[in-house]
Amino acid sequence: MSDNTESVHIYETYIRADPARIWEAITTAEFTRQYFHTTNVKSSWNVGDRVEFTYDDGTLVVEGEVLEIDRPRRLVYSWHVLYNTEATKERPSRVAYDIEPLGNVCRLRITHDDFDPTSVVYPEISQGWSAIVCSLKSLLETGEALTIAGNEEEAA
Repeated sequence: MSDNTESVHIYETYIRADPARIWEAITTAEFTRQYFHTTNVKSSWNVGDRVEFTYDDGTLVVEGEVLEIDRPRRLVYSWHVLYNTEATKERPSRVAYDIEPLGNVCRLRITHDDFDPTSVVYPEISQGWSAIVCSLKSLLETGEALTIAGNEEEAA
């Protein structure tokens, strides 16, 4: 596998929603369980606070720490994968959400970077973020998440 220390994955979309609504969707379990692989995000959302993504049964799948916060414009946290044995050996990478209002829509840019060399996480997220963000956009604009991104049991 190639050296991923310089690897950066950026996903950008435009959502017909205000910054506060997008912020709520990325920081509350009520929303994340609908579009983010049926996980529940949990944090107090202050710099230095723990971030957890869990399944309904309590299984911890991703953990991190809030690194930067500017409600409702920017959120940055570390990302340590626990659902893959090889990935648990890597140091945490970093996820940044930037929300920019543009008239009646907002641009949401997600930047995932700071990967270990030969990261096993980088190839996974490179494919995963697209489905997650498309499902988030659909949820906010139509009230229904997409049945991709691991949310199939929710849709059944």
